Amino acid sequence: MVSRSALERARSALHLRLLAAQRRLEAAHHGAVILVGGNDRLGASELANQLTEWFDSRRVRICAPDEASAELKGRPFLWPYWQAMPAKGFITVVVGDWVTRSALAAARDELTGEKLRQRARSLKQFEELLAADGTSVVKVWIETPEKALRKRLQTAEDSDAAGWVVGKDDWLLTKKRGHALARALRAATSGKNLPWKVILGGETKARDLHAGVEIVRQLGQASRRRATQKHRKPSGRPRGLLESVAAHPTLEKKDYSAQIAKLQARLGRLTRLAAAKGLSTVVALEGPDAAGKGGAIRRLCGMLDAAHYQVHPTPAPTAEEKARHYLWRFWNKTPAPGHLAVFDRSWYGRVMVERVEGFATEPAWARAYAEINDYEARLAETGMVVLKVWINISKEEQLRRFRAREESPHKRHKMTSEDYRNRRKWDDNLRAAEDMIARTDTPHAPWHVVLGDDKRFARVAVLKAVCRALADRLD
Repeated sequence: MVSRSALERARSALHLRLLAAQRRLEAAHHGAVILVGGNDRLGASELANQLTEWFDSRRVRICAPDEASAELKGRPFLWPYWQAMPAKGFITVVVGDWVTRSALAAARDELTGEKLRQRARSLKQFEELLAADGTSVVKVWIETPEKALRKRLQTAEDSDAAGWVVGKDDWLLTKKRGHALARALRAATSGKNLPWKVILGGETKARDLHAGVEIVRQLGQASRRRATQKHRKPSGRPRGLLESVAAHPTLEKKDYSAQIAKLQARLGRLTRLAAAKGLSTVVALEGPDAAGKGGAIRRLCGMLDAAHYQVHPTPAPTAEEKARHYLWRFWNKTPAPGHLAVFDRSWYGRVMVERVEGFATEPAWARAYAEINDYEARLAETGMVVLKVWINISKEEQLRRFRAREESPHKRHKMTSEDYRNRRKWDDNLRAAEDMIARTDTPHAPWHVVLGDDKRFARVAVLKAVCRALADRLD
């Protein structure tokens, strides 16, 4: 048996090792996510508190999703973890990790069969996504024997001094079924590159010491065992997906005005019904410069209740956004239940402008197709409507619009030298767009290609697509 003085010396030495590991993480400009899972949620909370004392707490954040929180209702399962995504050089300690929460949902019979298997696959993909982006993923699992755990929970339940409210979920994990489900999910989400390390629960200081030693070890090995997501570069050009279109249809002003008014009124009714039912919608608009995305968005939102929608322009990422995974800033804009989010350009920048301009490496943008498909699947699995629109215009029409903007005092500010520079890469952008649509058109998040040389026709087509998608879901 280890003496108390030896244990304290070991803990003091561990404190220094953890600080050194944190400094190395900062120097390498890498973030870290430390998952603390297992059947002992009280022990996980205690360990998280201890880690904030051992690390420099100014660069550490605790993520502990509260299942009872109204903020989580109607949100994608991974949403709270994306909110707490660490920037480069920072650490997020996750208590109530995604595996333990999933095991609890399964124990409550909220997650069964294929949905449970799909959850396990999506969690593994999420961890691999983080690791491939350079975030160190550390996983420790506190396993406390059933008898000892029941005793601890009973003591905590009887004592206000414990500072812990014992709930039904805590007792669920002491039962054989809950315990077995947690172990099965742990095994399903533990791979060669991202393993769980089981720490025996028990005496608090010894448990935290063993967990801390394992965290130091995993942080040191993270760069050597970083998971590599499989990615496949698009091979060959799709068959003229955006070039084979002949003449773009036109719409007379009178017909346009009548259709726009009718469609705006219909969309207003549909969004009010969606708000009442808690149905969220995401619409992403993409297209070449001067394709008319802004005009389409103004007509789309022209008759909507301002309390129920938000338009998100997507400029170049800020320093804060660059310090995290590129999807982080879009997860942060996930609409609340019953709301509509419209994106003027979107997460597809990774496989469009970042690919064409060389801002992302080839492995990064090549694996982004799968990452984006998974992101949209996570949105759709909550029942959210996910719709993507590409407004397609010809090269000749773009030049006409550029010149018209330069002559208009109200639109001249939109033009910069970058617009003409981007135009010289028309073929590269077209190929990237064709690859993007071919690789990310899915049943749960379809692409709609709108012919946009005539602005009136394009605006009506966008409104029709959104109304149809909402009506189909609300019927």
